[in-house]
Amino acid sequence: MAKNHAGHPATYALGIDLGGTKTLAAVIDVSTGAVIASARKRTKAERGQDFVARRVVEVAHAALEAADLRNGRELLAVGIGAAGQIDRQAGVILEAPNLGVRDMPVAALLSAEFERPVAVGNDVEVAALGEYLHGAGRTYKNFVCVFIGTGIGAGILQNGRLYTGLSGTAGEIGHITVEASGRICSCGARGCLEAYASRTAITRAILAEIHHGRKSVLADEALLQLKGGETIIRSGLLASAIQQNDELVIEVVSEAADYLGYGLASIINFYNPEAIILGGGVIEAVDLLFERAVRRARTVALSLPARQTPIVRTRLGDFSGVVGAACLAAEVAGYRLRESGEPAVEE
Repeated sequence: MAKNHAGHPATYALGIDLGGTKTLAAVIDVSTGAVIASARKRTKAERGQDFVARRVVEVAHAALEAADLRNGRELLAVGIGAAGQIDRQAGVILEAPNLGVRDMPVAALLSAEFERPVAVGNDVEVAALGEYLHGAGRTYKNFVCVFIGTGIGAGILQNGRLYTGLSGTAGEIGHITVEASGRICSCGARGCLEAYASRTAITRAILAEIHHGRKSVLADEALLQLKGGETIIRSGLLASAIQQNDELVIEVVSEAADYLGYGLASIINFYNPEAIILGGGVIEAVDLLFERAVRRARTVALSLPARQTPIVRTRLGDFSGVVGAACLAAEVAGYRLRESGEPAVEE
């Protein structure tokens, strides 16, 4: 077992966030949520499932090395949150359109590599768990955590426990319909929220307008994106373009924010949570998206819950997912994170 700076056994677990754009891994002290060390690389899902599997292991080892831990046997457990539909018991990513993987036995892969207990969850649900235990959700028992990235997903905390639903797919807010017969989504349906308000959707809308002759400070970046085969314009570039009063980017982001607001209003009306917590790089970096989406949600939702429901950003930022994944794994391995002894994960 690894030792902390006082020489006592450390409550360390490895958390991995496998997303459509990047893979992030970190060694976490699950008793405090502290990030001991981390590593990240682009997922490059276009290279195929075998490459994605190797990338996960590669980034995990890099995080261990950064924490001066040479192998996984110094950890309580290993947890991973992946973008897609998950068989939590079998530890398999069943289907992940934004990752291009299907029936990927990620728990078996990590267990063989590190010889530690492994827990697998959806990326946004484990991020919600991280925020509940160590972030913006600590004062709430019932909230929804929505992350905007390559896609859009949500994690639901109900009475202080993750709610995953009958088939384990609760929280797929990115696939509610916001535009009948609208854009085709990565899931194959039309008019999904994800097809209008994700960072992928924002990128595609900007590139399409530039292709048709619209002016933008991102025009050179767009050409590089097209030549390099990338599908995402980084959040920092979007924020910079807005600061430069780029008409096209402001227009596209404003439209995305309005659609996101409709989705948030639907959560408020249907679930009436104690709070909604928003995360993802584009939410962190682009104030216009966050602020306009909140205003739209409060305008569209029923007036009483619209006034009463806090809508805030994550506290853990980019590390919500890895903190949550590490904590999920620690609980599954038998380490209780709540003082009451109540698990934060459905059993």
